[in-house]
Parts: sequence; structure tokens; C-alpha cells
Amino acid sequence: MSRATTVAALRVIHAEAADPRGGGSPEGLTLTEIAHRAAISRPSAEDAVDELIERELLAEIVPDPDAPRPVGRPAKRYRFRAEYGYVVGVDIGIHKVLALCTDLVGTIRGSHRIEVSADHSKAERVQAARTALKRAARSASVRLVDLLAVGVGTTGPVDPDTGIVVRSPALPDWANVNVREELLGLASGPVLIGNDANLGALAEHWRGIAGDASDVVYILAGHQISVGILIDGRVREGRHGAAGEIGVLRAVRWYEARDALAAGKPVDDPAFIDDLATGIAASTLLFDPDKIVIGGGLSQAGNTLLEPLKRRLDELCLFSIPVQASCLGEQNVALGAVRQALDHLEAQLFITP
Repeated sequence: MSRATTVAALRVIHAEAADPRGGGSPEGLTLTEIAHRAAISRPSAEDAVDELIERELLAEIVPDPDAPRPVGRPAKRYRFRAEYGYVVGVDIGIHKVLALCTDLVGTIRGSHRIEVSADHSKAERVQAARTALKRAARSASVRLVDLLAVGVGTTGPVDPDTGIVVRSPALPDWANVNVREELLGLASGPVLIGNDANLGALAEHWRGIAGDASDVVYILAGHQISVGILIDGRVREGRHGAAGEIGVLRAVRWYEARDALAAGKPVDDPAFIDDLATGIAASTLLFDPDKIVIGGGLSQAGNTLLEPLKRRLDELCLFSIPVQASCLGEQNVALGAVRQALDHLEAQLFITP
């Protein structure tokens, strides 16, 4: 039996479990269904299932003894063992560190949140991330050795090759920190680092409001304002991990928008809306996305923000683009970090010669 056949069977069983909105079908699949969906013969499906059970990636579903019994002999059903391993996604923010522990289909099993501030030192922020990671696993009753990968989202551009924070305007002390190195060794698998806005965009595409969109401009707006970009459903990082960092240009007026937020200006203030819309319009005109998503603390403003912002963007842009608020709340970046870790693991599981 070829590796490709086994991978094809694993893909369809995994897809049945890994519903993008969280929580797949508990019914599993029969051999006939696996063979049909994977486009392989039934004997090949049976061989693949036997191998995957031996590798502990699949399990046969034991029927509920109290459930009504169908007439005749029921077909055996199989499920992906999401508990085969776990991942943790960590959001290292300015005012919080949040860690989520999930199984291999992204179901949250445990979490831990630690309050921090802009005044925390690099060492204190690193320690908070390490502690949050360990306690999220502990709250899920998961051993660190069973963590197969860790995803991390952090403020500032991140070098995708080294895991080093290239710059950090919001946290000057955080620049040049090798986040990967600081967290390596806590889990049995790799540590993957990404920019928080990019991972926020990834989370929206996976579990949020942008599941129906391929090209997305995601605005992470709170104490800082930054943008994450998805093209064809994939994060665009850029050569230096700085794709989308248009906020550094004074001309887009996001410094003014940030200062207005800090000063307590209402989110529907015309000057604030104009400043915020200028940077969003620049990103929109460059990428012509399917959707604009507002995340971070500003997403809680709802239509008070969205309606005047949409009107101003319609004036600035060539086409009217849907503008929606994230529904993922404070878990947004941590969920994106989870998705990043799962993508890495799935690439290993589904690799074919």
C-alpha cells in the first residue's frame, strides 16, 4: 500500500473531525465512506485504516450500548483521534498574555490569561508567556511532552525564519527578542512565531467572520493599530515579516487615530473615523480584498464604529467592500497561533512522496 493512499484516507477522516467552526461530526466514517471520499478502493481503505489505527491516529467508534440497535449488523465507523496530541497558541500582547491549549482539530481544552503592562520588562513578559503556556496545558490535563507544537503571536514584525521580533514600536524593550528560543523546550515540538495582526487574520479565516473570504484585510485596533493580510487564504508576511505595516507611515494618520483612542475620543468622532479610514483605504486599494475585518478592542464598538467607517471607506475606495467586526473577542490572536501550529502539524501528517 502506498503512502499516498494512507494520506488520502487520513485526510478525509481528519476533515470529518476538523470542522472549521469547531467540533466535527461524532459519527465518524465507515470504510465505504472513506473509500468513496478518498477515491480509493475499499480494500485499500481497509489497509489504510488498519495502519492508521496502529499509528494511533484513528480509533474505531464503540457504539453506545444504550442506543437503539439497528436491524442487521452495523458497519464499523472510525474517527480521527484528536487527542493523539495537543498544541498551544500564545498571544503575547501589550496588556495580556493569553494561552489556549487545543487538541489536533482545534477544540479548546484549556486556557490561561495573565495581565501584563507596557512597563513589564522583556524578562517579565517572557516569563508570563512561559507560565501561561504551562498553565493552559495543565488546565487541559495535558502533559507538556504531549504538546506537538506551539504557535505564538506577538506585536511587531517578526522574522519568519528566525522567530526574532525585528522591531516593536509599542514595546521598545521587545525588539530583537528571539521568542522562539525563549519558549523552545517547554513542549516536545517546534515553536512557531508570527505577527499578532497576521495571526488575527488567520483566525478570522478559520473560525471567525472571514470564513467565506479568500483575500482579507484585518485591522487589529486597540492600544495600537496594525494590519494583517490574507491572500488566497494565506498570510502574507513579506521578506522581513513586515508586510502590512503601513502604520509606520505618518501620512496614513494611524498615529493620530491611536492617540484619539488613548484620549477617550468617541469611536464615531469624524476626525477619528477619517484617520482610521485613511490607512484602511490604503490597504484596501492595494489588495482589493473580499472583506475588511475589524478586530481588537475596537471591534466591540459594533455599528457605532462600522457604519461611519463604511461610509468613509466607500468615499475613499474604488469599490464598496464589506466591513465587519470580529466575533472572536480576546481569543483572536491566540486562535490564530493555534491555527499556525496545526498547519505545521498537518503539513507533516499529510505529506506525500
